[in-house]
Amino acid sequence: MAAVELYSDSNFRRKLVQTNSDTPNVGNDVNDRVTSIVINEGTWRFFIDSQYRGVSTDFGPGRYPNIGLGTIPNDSITSFRRIG
Repeated sequence: MAAVELYSDSNFRRKLVQTNSDTPNVGNDVNDRVTSIVINEGTWRFFIDSQYRGVSTDFGPGRYPNIGLGTIPNDSITSFRRIG
């Protein structure tokens, strides 16, 4: 099972990525498209810019059906890494 799953739509629809790795740049197909997240393992920090820069927020294990309700705007994630 992947530690992180990213989806382009709310409520975990249209999976974009699943990974266990730090990601300094999600690439053009995923950049600024993430709306919901599942964290299966660890604590991860998500950034609005590549190379782990810009505004960030942390997510621990759980299901986040709409990240736009948190501190990072919807459709703004560009990089992320495990912090715990």
